[in-house]
Amino acid sequence: MEYYFADRKSNILGVGSTDGKGEWRIDNDVETQSVDNRPAVELSLDIHFTTDQEQAVNEMAKATNFIMYQDEEGNAHQMVIESVEHDSLGHIHSIVASDAGNDLINETVGAFKADKPYTIAEYILMFTNDSGWEIGINEFPDNVRTLEWTGEESSLARIIAVAKDFNAVLSFGFEFVGTNLVKRVINIRHETAGDSLISFEMNKDINNIVTHLDTYDMETSIKAYGAVPESTDGSTNKDPINLIGYKWTDPTGQFVLDQYGFLHDTIAVQKYSRLLSNSNPNPKQSDWNRVKTFDSKSQAELLQAALADLKKYNHPNETYDIDLVNSPYVPLNQTVHIADENQQLFLSAKVLSIQRSRANHSVKLTLGEFAHETVSFDQRLSDLANKMANMPKTIQFYPWLRYADDDKGTNMSALPAGKKYMATVWSNKSSVPSDNPADYAGKWALIKGADGANGKPGPKGADGTSSYLHTAYANSIDGKTDFSVTDASGRSYFGQYVDETQADSTDPTRYLWALFKGADGRDGKDGSDNVPVVTVGPSYPAKPKAGDQHWLTDEDGNLAAFAIFDTTSGWDSKPIAAKALNVETFNGMTFNGVTFNGSTFISSFNHIQPDGFPNTISGTTKISGGSMVTNATLDSNSKQTYQSKVDQLGLVSKSMYDGKEVSSVDARQGMLTLKSLYNPSGQDVTLASTFTAADAVFYQHIDRGLETNDVKNMNIGYSRKGPNVTIGIAFDMKTGNGWVKIANVRPGYTPFNNDDAARLLGSMSYTGAACQLYVSAGGIYIIPWRGQGRYAGSLGFITRDAYPINDAVVN
Repeated sequence: MEYYFADRKSNILGVGSTDGKGEWRIDNDVETQSVDNRPAVELSLDIHFTTDQEQAVNEMAKATNFIMYQDEEGNAHQMVIESVEHDSLGHIHSIVASDAGNDLINETVGAFKADKPYTIAEYILMFTNDSGWEIGINEFPDNVRTLEWTGEESSLARIIAVAKDFNAVLSFGFEFVGTNLVKRVINIRHETAGDSLISFEMNKDINNIVTHLDTYDMETSIKAYGAVPESTDGSTNKDPINLIGYKWTDPTGQFVLDQYGFLHDTIAVQKYSRLLSNSNPNPKQSDWNRVKTFDSKSQAELLQAALADLKKYNHPNETYDIDLVNSPYVPLNQTVHIADENQQLFLSAKVLSIQRSRANHSVKLTLGEFAHETVSFDQRLSDLANKMANMPKTIQFYPWLRYADDDKGTNMSALPAGKKYMATVWSNKSSVPSDNPADYAGKWALIKGADGANGKPGPKGADGTSSYLHTAYANSIDGKTDFSVTDASGRSYFGQYVDETQADSTDPTRYLWALFKGADGRDGKDGSDNVPVVTVGPSYPAKPKAGDQHWLTDEDGNLAAFAIFDTTSGWDSKPIAAKALNVETFNGMTFNGVTFNGSTFISSFNHIQPDGFPNTISGTTKISGGSMVTNATLDSNSKQTYQSKVDQLGLVSKSMYDGKEVSSVDARQGMLTLKSLYNPSGQDVTLASTFTAADAVFYQHIDRGLETNDVKNMNIGYSRKGPNVTIGIAFDMKTGNGWVKIANVRPGYTPFNNDDAARLLGSMSYTGAACQLYVSAGGIYIIPWRGQGRYAGSLGFITRDAYPINDAVVN
């Protein structure tokens, strides 16, 4: 968002921006609109400035100057700066502005009584006088009223009062040519209190809901008084209008006007009467009475005012404090919806005020006029839920086996003799196989010839070898009784398996056995009693037999285990081999003690608010190749993105705007690098700081008992932390020679700027004597005033030497 600053002659003095671009950076801008203060719009913002810009910002954004901008809805605004706060130390210039301006806020209008009916446009032009405002859109061209005001107020307050009398909504409009204002208009429109269709949900869009209930203003009946009527005969009548003697009947029967002028709510009194008890569940007396005065000038007007008041206060007052995480822009007086399923609280509310910040990418709504909503659902969903609740928990499946001459089921039979095709179907309908070929459609497979000795070659495998289907017959479920690979006559059980060997196995345990129907195809009872039954459910079935199989689930229908019943040991749990699973997607599963090799994990997140961050973000986290990368986008501004990466070397985190890196943190291999993007003079400048463990260590070294031609008994102490160095020195003077070097500076402690490294040392032996100490070209030099005595002192400066690691003080 760009804000244009202009003087009183509309000359542009500067342009500020909330995106960090341009000469002036705008922050903490808040545009406020409210139902009670329409049509005025208020704006507050902070302007950041440098020392060199201080005079310019005071001139550009001073009181009475203008701010101009265009909002997201295409409306142009011209604001008058009403107040200024200038912080020289903090380099922040704060202003408050209003688009109503001094023209209407500071203009006063007096009492007024219309001599005839006027339109709303005529009233507004009367009270805005020569302010320069014109009438723009007018949706009330023909409506007229005869209005009266008895006191003084501002022009803005008066035209707002006019709008309320006409049930109209006012808004200011500004027309520009370039940056030149050519017209200011007041638009007059009907209220558009529609439904925004926007919903806010608890724990998603709402942090908290606080409910307030009170009965302070509650009433179940009202005694109403109106204005004092004007005298028609010159007498003084001081009795206000009341409802005694007025005839009125409520078509709903809920409200009753009695002979004493009380208006009663017959339903509310039954809920809240003090006479309410188990023996008197529907009391009709003992109201909550209130006496109130209105401005009504007739009994008809007074009744409507009293009725509206009684409807408003015939129940406990219920208000809500709703803490929204973030919200979109919703126009004033539009309806939004609130949902808290945990409390079964469903509300509608009107938008009473809006605070919008472009710099902070946020919108704050103030809601009011709450009303409860009834949430309904389709009856078909209820019917479906009932059907699901009545579904059996355990389902049994039975094997159906049939043979035929072709894959259409021609001449279908329960016996394989002379048949070329076989079909197997698992059914939960009946243990007796169906004789309808349609039930086996799509299940037919070609099997071996009549002798059954050699299996027919199957389709080529991956390695080029043939697969063979082997069949056998027997009179027991385990295939051991009357086993044969060629003779099916007189046998009730059929077995099969597939491998790559042409010869049929004579081992019954290699075959999968199932009962097939006898010759007449009608009585399968004897065989079916021994057929293994496959069941699914959260509990094991009653009266199982040997070989029965059960897939155990939890109460939610999730698979938990697989077991086979044994007459000796009972239900025996069996592992499910991983190679038996052919799954594309796992949903809602928990893996314990699992090793994943060569996998990529992607986790998506939506509308998450990180700790300490005011807004919500959405994105993905990807784990692969030994690193974890998170990419996120600010929900309220898609140009603002974030990326963090954790790998074997450390952590890198970046903040980007419109693809440009704004700031970053790089913490890898024992080194921390911080980067930030600045725009001090319209050009991007990136500042970077790098830190290691050596930056926080204290370094120290002491040289004792040194002596030169000019000094003796010299002690030099070096100390350093970061770039800051202090040298402490003490010595006895031997000569009065000046500009002589008395020591070399220890590496790691030399000054970055020699001109800054100098100090006058006082004599510890002679009053007034001194010695100039300075560092130059890696040496310590002196210029004494006297050739005798002892001198001591310290010298501090900045260095850019590498750290003297051997001098590190390690605790």
